[in-house]
Amino acid sequence: MIKSPTFVKLIITCFFVSGYSVLLAQILQPYRYEKDHKSSDEDYTIISLREDGLALVRDKNKYKSGIKSWELILLDTALQEKNTLDLDVDQRKNLTGFEHTTGTLYLLFKAGDNLRSPLDLVAVELESGETIRHEIKTELNFQLSHFIKVDPNFVLGGYVNSEPTVLIYNTQHDNTKVLPGFFQKQTELVDLRPNQNQTFNAILIDRSDRDQRKLLFRTFDASGKELLQVSTPIEDRYLLQTSISSTLIHDDLLVLGTWGSRNASQSNGFYSLIIDPYNDKSIKYTAFGELNSYLEELSPKRAKKIKEKTQSAINQKRIPDFVNYVMPYRMEEREHYFVLLAEAYIPSSTINRYPNTNLYNTPHPYYSPFWGYYPGTYNRLFNPNYSNGPAGRTNDEIKSVQAVIMAYSPKGALVWDYSLKLEDIRSSTLEQTCDYYVDGNKLTILYKKESELKGKTVILDENQSEEIVQKIKLKNDSDEVRFENKAWGYVRSWYGNNFYVWGHQNLSNKQKGGEGNRQVFYINKITIH
Repeated sequence: MIKSPTFVKLIITCFFVSGYSVLLAQILQPYRYEKDHKSSDEDYTIISLREDGLALVRDKNKYKSGIKSWELILLDTALQEKNTLDLDVDQRKNLTGFEHTTGTLYLLFKAGDNLRSPLDLVAVELESGETIRHEIKTELNFQLSHFIKVDPNFVLGGYVNSEPTVLIYNTQHDNTKVLPGFFQKQTELVDLRPNQNQTFNAILIDRSDRDQRKLLFRTFDASGKELLQVSTPIEDRYLLQTSISSTLIHDDLLVLGTWGSRNASQSNGFYSLIIDPYNDKSIKYTAFGELNSYLEELSPKRAKKIKEKTQSAINQKRIPDFVNYVMPYRMEEREHYFVLLAEAYIPSSTINRYPNTNLYNTPHPYYSPFWGYYPGTYNRLFNPNYSNGPAGRTNDEIKSVQAVIMAYSPKGALVWDYSLKLEDIRSSTLEQTCDYYVDGNKLTILYKKESELKGKTVILDENQSEEIVQKIKLKNDSDEVRFENKAWGYVRSWYGNNFYVWGHQNLSNKQKGGEGNRQVFYINKITIH
């Protein structure tokens, strides 16, 4: 029978429409790692080693003669175990920070309450499993807040008597020196970040003069020699809350973060600042109501009202009154723009926002005697009792409600922004919930809700999007999820177009020859095509 051209055209159209989701984003889960988990077991801290795989670290709660045993499991990119090591550490010390360079993992241990106690640095060669140990003596009453590696040295940031301090530890000569020019009263160290060319950036907010507050951006070589200093005034009515610097993957230097009004606990928007040693640049402030997609989860009527009020306030040179609790977590440098990931959240009414209470047990516990925000995107440091799990958490609840991904040009101008509603994601810690991947003009955002992957893919230049909902793949087709720990496990960017997701599941397998009921810790690899 001959089909009419109209009928054939309809069939072809239906084919492409039905296959469009596959063309837009294909989410694969090629590998899964499982390990039996008891309720009494400590949770693992999961460290991305990029193409070197993943590292899992946990306290084994085994003690002997003042020594505590820690377990380190090394996985390859197919989530196969390469090596398992036991590390013996002073029982008073806990995992405080980590760093990774190709082929080597560095673990930093510190006694929580003893600020003068030396830090233990353990270097693990990933191929051989060989360990090398160093003891870092600070000789100061030092409150640690940042830990980075800038070959061949380690840089530690923090506070001494509420004044910012930066130390450099040289492993070859086993000595520590204090960088000059940091001991300043009423000054906050908000970011310490390594660059790709073995230099590092430090950002400070100087509040010593109420009428002349400023952001100080300084770049140093690996030995601590200052290469660049830029001072930018902050307008009196604004308060810079968080700051993240780019890392010289390309030639441009940019600082991004959140801002609010003076003495406010919530944010009014995002800001950008170009670092130019030859020309003075001012800070560019963007209110939430000026973004294209930030308000799209609200009702159209309310979103329109907020946008109109925002524009009216800007025209009258007033600060818009629409505010949120927002935390930036990750800044990425692309060839033509910079990408910032941030999340809006709702804290419980009982939360004290000042970080030296260690309330959140967040992996970003930047000590600050002045403010309650923790600058984001930092995965190299966390509180002494922190692991990527519920151990040591409080009864306070934080609800993550929205992710926002923004792109900025090298000139600091906003290029595009997209948002994603996060469905009922609750935790007792403030930490990154979702992650993203940009490939050409395609943006994919993913997060974990119980035993599902959720998110969306956006075609950036066509304003088209598609929802993603996919079950987290199990080891066996006959396995069933009886229960998933809702308060633990997130999605993280790993390397290239790959993510990993983790959590705890109670599984059941009633088939003949099955493993019965079991409780497992799991990691799944996610690949986006």
